[in-house]
This record gives sequence, C-alpha cells and structure tokens, in this order.
Amino acid sequence: MAYAKLIPFDRPLAGAAIPGTAGHFCSEVELAARDEKTYHRGIDDARSLADQQMVEFRADMQQLGDGVFAKLSTVEPSLVAQLRDALPALALDIAHRLLAGYVPPPEVVSRLCEEALAELFPERENLELAVGAHDAALLEKIKPDWLDRYPGLRIRTDASLKPGDCQVRSRFGLTDARLQTKLTALERNLAPA
Repeated sequence: MAYAKLIPFDRPLAGAAIPGTAGHFCSEVELAARDEKTYHRGIDDARSLADQQMVEFRADMQQLGDGVFAKLSTVEPSLVAQLRDALPALALDIAHRLLAGYVPPPEVVSRLCEEALAELFPERENLELAVGAHDAALLEKIKPDWLDRYPGLRIRTDASLKPGDCQVRSRFGLTDARLQTKLTALERNLAPA
C-alpha cells in the first residue's frame, strides 16, 4: 500500500533530495541558466550550419552557372543556325495567318494599284489594270488622282482576284501584284542559301 503524506512548507521549495540517490540537483535558477545557455548554443550552431550551407550553395551555384555558360557557348552556333533556318518559315506563316481574309481599306487598294503601275515606269500609256470586283468598285468610288497620270488606262474586273490583288498588263507582258505572288517572292528571298 502506498504511503502519502502532505508536507506543508513555510517558503518556496528551493531543492529536494531523495535518500539513496547520488548526484547534483539543480535549482530553478540553475535550470533557467542552463536552458538559456543551451538555447544560445543551439542558435549559434544553427547559424554556423546555415553559413556553411550557404557557402556550399554559392559554390554549387557558381559551378552550375559556369557549366551552363560553357554549355551555352558550345550550343550557341547550332541554336543560331536552327533559328536562322526556322525564322523565314515562321515569318511567312505569320504573314499568311495575319492576311487571311484581310480586306484592305480603299486607301490601301489605291496605293497597291499605284505601286503596281509605277513598276512599269516609264511605260504609262495603253495599260490595263485588272482588279477584283470589290476593288474596282472602291477605285470607281474614290477616283484616285494617280489615274490622270496614266492616259488610256483601262480598269478591268477579274473574279479570280481577291481584295488587294491586282495585275497590270502592258505591251511588255503581265506584272503580277497579287498578295500570294508577293508572299512567294518573299519566301524565295528569305530562304536560306
């Protein structure tokens, strides 16, 4: 049977000893001092470990960076060559997508036709300008001033031409200023040699 006895104290307990046990017993103040000392030692050890890990991390990052830049310097020529080969096709694909279904405004139609006619300079007489029905109606409506520079110019509608397309027939032959013809010429110019 267990024996328990309540002992009243007239002041706070500062320490206790159990008969038959050896060793040093710490007071509350000593325990607090040890805890504080251990806590600060743990902080110092953690900082030391973090500093060491940071030094190692920086060294690893420097090594990786040097390796990446070394690898890039060897890969750069082939990457540039690949880009040089791919960019013309990409530019043409973008042009085709942007211009798909594009209906130019009257000022642009006028300028396109004027540029096609100007390519035949000094030829100015007896020219025939072929445009789509939509563009012919626009030219009839806005009556551009460049029409006066080409005496005897005939404007003919061609159902196969899209908005913005035109062709000029002269005594020397046909000047093709269709959008598809311009894109094909651009593709030839951009093709790698």
